[in-house]
Amino acid sequence: MKNSLNSYLYPISIVPLQYTKTIKIMSDFSYEIKAGKGISNITFGSKRDQLKQILGEPTEKELYNATEDEDYQTEDWHYDELETSFSFDEEDGWRLTTVATSSPEATIKGKKLIGLSVDETLAETENMDLGENYLEDFSEEGENQKLVSFLNAGINLWFEDDVLSEIQWSVLWSDEDTPEWP
Repeated sequence: MKNSLNSYLYPISIVPLQYTKTIKIMSDFSYEIKAGKGISNITFGSKRDQLKQILGEPTEKELYNATEDEDYQTEDWHYDELETSFSFDEEDGWRLTTVATSSPEATIKGKKLIGLSVDETLAETENMDLGENYLEDFSEEGENQKLVSFLNAGINLWFEDDVLSEIQWSVLWSDEDTPEWP
């Protein structure tokens, strides 16, 4: 469509009010992964209501037993528009203990890793001071899944068909039962 000044006019998109918070969240959200600390302005140890104040209602909530102990509950909050999930553990007073993202915008020390091969990812992380890494192969018939863990940094890198598909990181622990909240 042209106006009288011979320039192009484009239709204006009207965004329904319920989506304006999502747009604000995405523009304010930083995908820089902070090992042992969190992401963006969200830190490990945050309560569910604190996350809700920052990001609003999650797209989905999932409550499950994280271990064989039926008294140990975990609740995941999934934010589809951010391609990120936040996990709260009952044993830790429903505080944020783990974050996982599949967003290609996610960075570790300024490097985007999602979509890289195992070898490319290991080369990129070599000088990041994340500590020693451990590679586990969980592949079964028809599935090719690998995990690279940086235990000292609390970071897990999940690969499907040798391509990094998810980064998962957690609060650091001084021992099995004691989180080091940032």
